[in-house]
Amino acid sequence: PKKTGLFALFLVVEMMVFATITLSPYFSMGTSLTVHAALTAILLVVALLLRRSGKGKSYWPVCYAFFVAAAAVLVSLLFADELLGLFELSIRTPQGIAVAKFSESLLRVVPILVLMPVMGLGWRSLYLKKGRIGVWLPVGIAAWIAFPVIAYLLLPSRAGVLEKLLPLTPWILLFVFSNAFMEELLFRGLFLKPYGAFLGRTVSNILAAVVFALMHTQVTYAPEMLQFLAIVILLSLAWGYLIQRTDSLWGAVLWHAAGDCLVIFPIFASM
Repeated sequence: PKKTGLFALFLVVEMMVFATITLSPYFSMGTSLTVHAALTAILLVVALLLRRSGKGKSYWPVCYAFFVAAAAVLVSLLFADELLGLFELSIRTPQGIAVAKFSESLLRVVPILVLMPVMGLGWRSLYLKKGRIGVWLPVGIAAWIAFPVIAYLLLPSRAGVLEKLLPLTPWILLFVFSNAFMEELLFRGLFLKPYGAFLGRTVSNILAAVVFALMHTQVTYAPEMLQFLAIVILLSLAWGYLIQRTDSLWGAVLWHAAGDCLVIFPIFASM
């Protein structure tokens, strides 16, 4: 019962942290930012109080992870369009899409890398270490052999696609690696260890996968949503397991980046 309660509590709080992303189309930007900034401040205060508490001290790393995630999302919401404006790019072009994703990722990754060490939670707590390279590197290489080929074969029409996609390779790589590193750090690197202290490795991986899948319910590029979410949650579980087994984020990042070819190939091919 305690594990079930904590699972539900962590799920609700983490979904609140990311609610601004999923619900922003339904509210004005000013309202969304105000509510999200207030939530971010509350999470920081609660984390600091828990850290000084006797009974609640063990919970402060989880609450602080919620705060860091909320702060990262807030920063990206405030400044995500700056790079596009600087280079006068449009998200209607492959270059603009890639730079927009890089900008969003940079604005989320940097706060995480800065805020975690501030409270003594180093980058190693985020799985940013070599780990079992003999396991995750072959998996990552295999993913990069398989997924781009699968993505190409799944295109509705392949006539002239290679000629269109090959010159866009730098922008494809910028997009998929920016997105993969940001999402693995934000959804798994940040939470798997704090969750694991209370839920165990398997349940913490399931929780991270559920949140990740729910965050993808608002995408517009999936023609069959249920099929898409089933694939997302299975991949999420595999990425989380790989992180936990290898004690490193990098294998999941490589695999995730390769998997994103399934998304970006048809988008760029249609432009």
